[in-house]
Amino acid sequence: MTLLERRGCLWCLPAIAAVYVGLAACVQTLPDQDRRIYATAPVAKLSADILWAEYLADPVEADLNYWGKVIEVTGEVTGVSLEGDAAFLLLRQTEALGVQAWLLDDEAAEIMGAVGNGDRVTLKCFCEGRAEHVVLKSCIRP
Repeated sequence: MTLLERRGCLWCLPAIAAVYVGLAACVQTLPDQDRRIYATAPVAKLSADILWAEYLADPVEADLNYWGKVIEVTGEVTGVSLEGDAAFLLLRQTEALGVQAWLLDDEAAEIMGAVGNGDRVTLKCFCEGRAEHVVLKSCIRP
């Protein structure tokens, strides 16, 4: 006899299963524009190369260390782009993929005007983990 059977909670099983299915369906995303970035201290300072390598080696461990947290990342700009009203810098690690740093609107024009391909840049951002790129959001200059 299971613990649930002993406690008379067999009726709970469908409800518990529904909760787990609902939680699994949640997509973990961060806000695109989070001004808490100004007041939040970084948990780590690392190069884009190291961040990329950690996500390739063990994405679960990297998410435990960085997901939803503020980090400072330094790397070489290999792409500057606008997508609608949003701007991002790419710190490429392979031919097509790398660390994609989405800029906070408040500072995007200033940052985009100050850096170009080949420049080294340090950004303070929230880490959203890796889909294709390692995605950083609400990035500002520290």
